Amino acid sequence: MVALAPSPASSSAAALPASAAGARLGLAPPWLRLLDNVHWTAADIGAAWLAWIGVRDAREKGLHAEQLARRWFALAFTSYAIGQLLWDLQILLAWQPFPAPSDPFYMMMAPCCVLGMMGYLRGRVSPSQRLAAVLDTLSLAIAVVAVALEIYLPRRGDMGALALGVMVAYPTLLLAGACVGLMLIALLRVGRSWPVWALTGMLAAHGGLWMEWNALTLRHALSDGAVINATFSACTLLGGLAVTRWRVEGAAGRRIDRFYEGALRMLPLAVVVGVAFAVTLQDSIAQLSPSARLTCDAAAVVVIVLAAMRQTLQLRDRDQLIAAQGLLREREAQLSELNQHLEQRVSERTREAEQRNAELTTALQQLSRARHELVRAERLAGLGSLVEGVTAEISASLSNAHMVATTLPAQLEALGRLQSSSGDTAADARRRSQVTGYLHAFDESHQQLGLSLAQAQHVIAVFQQIAVDQAGEHSRSFDLLACVREMIELTRLAHRHDPVEIIVIGDPGLVLDSYPGSIGQVLNQLIANAVLHGFAASGEGTICVRVWPSGHDAARITVHDDGAGIAAADLEHVFAPFFTTRLAQGGSGLGLTIARNMVEGILGGRIEIASPAGAGTTVTLTLPRRAPRSHG
Repeated sequence: MVALAPSPASSSAAALPASAAGARLGLAPPWLRLLDNVHWTAADIGAAWLAWIGVRDAREKGLHAEQLARRWFALAFTSYAIGQLLWDLQILLAWQPFPAPSDPFYMMMAPCCVLGMMGYLRGRVSPSQRLAAVLDTLSLAIAVVAVALEIYLPRRGDMGALALGVMVAYPTLLLAGACVGLMLIALLRVGRSWPVWALTGMLAAHGGLWMEWNALTLRHALSDGAVINATFSACTLLGGLAVTRWRVEGAAGRRIDRFYEGALRMLPLAVVVGVAFAVTLQDSIAQLSPSARLTCDAAAVVVIVLAAMRQTLQLRDRDQLIAAQGLLREREAQLSELNQHLEQRVSERTREAEQRNAELTTALQQLSRARHELVRAERLAGLGSLVEGVTAEISASLSNAHMVATTLPAQLEALGRLQSSSGDTAADARRRSQVTGYLHAFDESHQQLGLSLAQAQHVIAVFQQIAVDQAGEHSRSFDLLACVREMIELTRLAHRHDPVEIIVIGDPGLVLDSYPGSIGQVLNQLIANAVLHGFAASGEGTICVRVWPSGHDAARITVHDDGAGIAAADLEHVFAPFFTTRLAQGGSGLGLTIARNMVEGILGGRIEIASPAGAGTTVTLTLPRRAPRSHG
């Protein structure tokens, strides 16, 4: 197995107890100093290593905002670790100036953390809230400067201004960074998100530790292996660990909102109280020079001015809030008024819609009744043409019968005279010839009378059956070819004056259980449509009706005419209601509509129409052998 190298964080965790144990055991100062440097170096490098792990974790989880913030935090701990390495080099070279090359890298920790937090706040809080955070941070920084000066100035000795400024900058920057962290927590209502609290606490702890470290340095009381040295490493490691999980999670609740709002309002007051404490404290310090007192007083004035600006900003926000609330109340009043008017308008529109709906319903009912009347009138018109043809045929047959019936008495009387007369043999022969002629004529008249009456009886029977089928609309079994021939026979009577030849061909024995009356009406309408439209120009033509099976459960009827055909633009509209090309010339626009409704509704089939250019028109009916029983 391959042994894993220990991480810097684990090395620091091991060095801290060793340093504490060395101080307890009374090791020599050089060894204690060595242990301090070891755990500082391990802790700083370990914290930077943990911070960069946090950056990678945020990138892998797709946390873009957290990744940017953690990157700044990682840069902060990396800078701190570089400063520690430079410190180790200075110790190794026994070269310890102040300020030293390591100091800028140490001090970069707080600004980098501030940049990460402020970048995370951008877009999540308003500009006025960010400005308030900046003012509070400046106030706290100036207050820390005042307190630090009062602590450091009496013991500065011959320390130069630059060295004193660097010494003051350590706690000031770190405590200002902690202030920004507190502002982030308050503005975003952070709940129990321990990494955010831990990083902010680390900055505050580092600020306090550096202030105490510098004070001990000025008093020449700083010792190797002290607790403060180990605390530096522990806080740094805690900060690096916090960065690995740093993610802001807000807490919802009215109590939390009130708590954080109160904290934001009390922060400027707390800073002012701190500055007032610093001003009061300078009276108890006898060694404080007049310039130092003037500096502290100036810092107090600046803090008070910043606090006033912060208060002004709060008042402006409050005025804007009041104005917004007033505008909101005004908008709510307008909205309430609009809602009242809207309810009234909706009620009016509802009544108008109901009235128009009632009118439309009435109009639709009237339209439906008119449509039914038109369909009924169209069907009766087709039946009327059949009645006219049947009437003419019956009238002709009965006229022949009447003529024969009127000539029979005269022929009988003449025959009787011949029988009663007497004479010579030649006259008898002549009479017998006349009697034979009369008997022959009588026989022909009798046959003519029988044929005429039989024709009339046949026409009446067929018409009666068609009338029963069309009126009753009951299904029955019938031979389709025979039924079509009977119907076409009556249709020929309706068009006896038109020079149109109607031919019926097909397969006999094709039995359907359907509605022959509806089939007859459809055929009558198709033939009438062909005569009216197809032969309008030529005046004559041929219509071929063909019957044949279609599979085992259907039959087909085609009606083909060699007329003018249908224009391609009109072909898709022929079944539309009231569509006709001869509106004022006998066309109603309902014929094919009625035919389609009967075929698809009553007969349960389908109707198709084709009209190739120059080839006339073909209408194909595909009918089931057993019609649906939902009708009739």
